Amino acid sequence: MNVSLRESTSTRKVMVVEVPASEVERGLTDIAREFQRRAALPGFRRGKVPLEMVRTHYAPAIEQDYLDDALPRLARLAVEREQLQPAVPPLIREVRFQAGQPLRFEVQVDVRPQAEARDYTRLRASVQRREVAEAQVDEVLRGLQEETAVYVDLERPAQRGDVVVLDSVRLDANGRRLPSTRARNLRIQLGSPGVLPDLENGLLASEAGQERTLTVSYPSDHGSPELAGKTVRYLVRIRKIQEKKLRPQDDNLARETFRLDSLDELRSRIRKTLEDQEDQRVRRELEGKISEALLERNPVDVPERMVDFALEAVIRDAVKGERVDESLIEELRRRYRPGVERSLKRELLLEAVARREGLSVSDEEVAEAIDREAAERPREASRVRARYHAPERREALRERLLERKTLEWLVKAADVSEETVGPGRRVVPASG
Repeated sequence: MNVSLRESTSTRKVMVVEVPASEVERGLTDIAREFQRRAALPGFRRGKVPLEMVRTHYAPAIEQDYLDDALPRLARLAVEREQLQPAVPPLIREVRFQAGQPLRFEVQVDVRPQAEARDYTRLRASVQRREVAEAQVDEVLRGLQEETAVYVDLERPAQRGDVVVLDSVRLDANGRRLPSTRARNLRIQLGSPGVLPDLENGLLASEAGQERTLTVSYPSDHGSPELAGKTVRYLVRIRKIQEKKLRPQDDNLARETFRLDSLDELRSRIRKTLEDQEDQRVRRELEGKISEALLERNPVDVPERMVDFALEAVIRDAVKGERVDESLIEELRRRYRPGVERSLKRELLLEAVARREGLSVSDEEVAEAIDREAAERPREASRVRARYHAPERREALRERLLERKTLEWLVKAADVSEETVGPGRRVVPASG
């Protein structure tokens, strides 16, 4: 096999690969022998057809099998011979093949570019930190009361404020039950803001053991497109009428929920969790702004095929293996492409900063990160460790750790202004 470089830029190499006719012939003969073992033509038993007759009769299939095997294998060998590091799978093109002649094709290799990062110290960024107010702590406590509420069965018809436990099934236009719509042990608190008026009115005064047919009209802006703007009938069977009793906000709530000694200690724990969440939010915002400032100071080009390859991976993840219309795929490509391209530019610039500053991640740091992940998920610790036995997974973890270390370096070297403002709405619920 002969390999010659036809085109070379900083991000793309195009090689011409030529395979001598004698080598091609050996490959075709090997494939033909595989066909011969299972071939059965008129006048011949299976496996006894002469090789030349097999070559003639099955020529298109033999040649296709040869190309399917040889092209990727020879392209890989060419990439290894030239010691290239493809950023995406190599592209095979311009294939010229005819039996009895040399095989000739091109291999396009898009290599990962090495961006140049300049002027990356004292990047400017401003962030606002929100104070944690007592009202936010109170909100979390109320959530804990809701989560640990006790339900007491009642021996009377349902009233507003009660919880109705029921089974339901949707009915079609002829009153027949639709088995796929069955739901069991639904809890509906009468008087709650999210309960539709028709549903609530249909359940008022119901009693355990009753069956009722309810007609529910859904608003046009209902969260379920299947139900929005429609009127639906349900057959429901009432299992229980219950009273929801919240635990009082006292030391018992602290002991039973988090095994803490007092309500004050529970409030302190909640406040600390909220403050940690705010620290994380501020850190993410700061890193995002630092990355944007780095991109603004350092324009970088990303190979088109590198963007395309990353974009297709994002889309596969978005559709989760489901078959979707091609028009939706095109819409996803348009929507996600700018973000994917920007993410790749950011990645390349962070690599450039790490190179210039001599930042790296040691094997010990990788091992410590695996230990931390295993400790955070004790029930899956063995699975976590087994996953990182694969060298490519350890290398991917090393790259993530290096990116984190580089961002931390940039934040420390940045010109950051931080302002503390009044409390904002809590987004991520706190937990113990």
